[in-house]
Amino acid sequence: MKVISNIYNQKVLLILLIMFVLSSLFAPYFLTWQNISTLLTQSSIFGIMALGMTFVILAGEFDLSVGAVMAFSGVFAVKLAPYTGIGSAILIVVLSAALAGLLAGLLVTWFGLNSFMVSLCSMFFFNGLALAVSGSRPLMTMDPVLDWLGNGSTLSIPNMLWLFAILFVITEYVLRNTKFGRNVYAVGGDEQVARLSGIPVRFYKISVFVISGFCAGIGGILLAGMLNSASPTVGEGAALSVIFSVVIGGTSLAGGEGSAIRTVMGLFIFGILDDSLSLLNVPGFHQSLIKGVLLVVVIGMDYYSRGKVKAYG
Repeated sequence: MKVISNIYNQKVLLILLIMFVLSSLFAPYFLTWQNISTLLTQSSIFGIMALGMTFVILAGEFDLSVGAVMAFSGVFAVKLAPYTGIGSAILIVVLSAALAGLLAGLLVTWFGLNSFMVSLCSMFFFNGLALAVSGSRPLMTMDPVLDWLGNGSTLSIPNMLWLFAILFVITEYVLRNTKFGRNVYAVGGDEQVARLSGIPVRFYKISVFVISGFCAGIGGILLAGMLNSASPTVGEGAALSVIFSVVIGGTSLAGGEGSAIRTVMGLFIFGILDDSLSLLNVPGFHQSLIKGVLLVVVIGMDYYSRGKVKAYG
């Protein structure tokens, strides 16, 4: 029955390959270098945020605030840079985003609040904060450091893609080869068993929210650099796109199962789908419908496959 198990383990890669082939055949200009380069670059921002979200979902929690934290981070960085310098501004913004994750983690662990509700409230809070800081309008920036981060390249590879690749390697290493990673899986797999095994569950749950906030902060800075502006509304829908990427990659919403590699494959499934629908001039509301149906199908297949694999051992 190893065949069934192997099919289950490789299904995300199979979906990615099918998506790539279909897009190459039917979406005009999909295989052009300019389109592939744009796809990879734009996926980097959501990819960094998805890596942070992977930790959260692996631990059995949820974070809807990443889009709002991303928008606030971009606005805060652009607003702060003239007073502190861009280096200090980036450091303050990233630490502030991590602090937002810390506060969310404390509310979830010490007060027993549901992470869905905590992150939903946090989303509204940072949306409002971004609007207040920006005066409800986009803030333009021509800072050379932000432009280098968002639009520059090293060895002909976009700097954002380099950063995404580095964070991916770190994430995969931490999850596969460190005590921290193993304990995150344990907490998400069965919190009670993890607690009885002596694992400090609160610490790990707080930590994953800090990581998620940190990654959202980086995403906001990169997006501001890429667009040469920071908008308080740019994060609308970002959280669902990030969660879509993580879940469609096979990370279990129940926690305890998934990986950075799966998240990256899910990210590119989402990116290819989004890119192909745009190239085919599919109306926006149809795109949302297709993405929603695909997500439901993938989650359904996931639960069905889990049952089959368990049944056959």
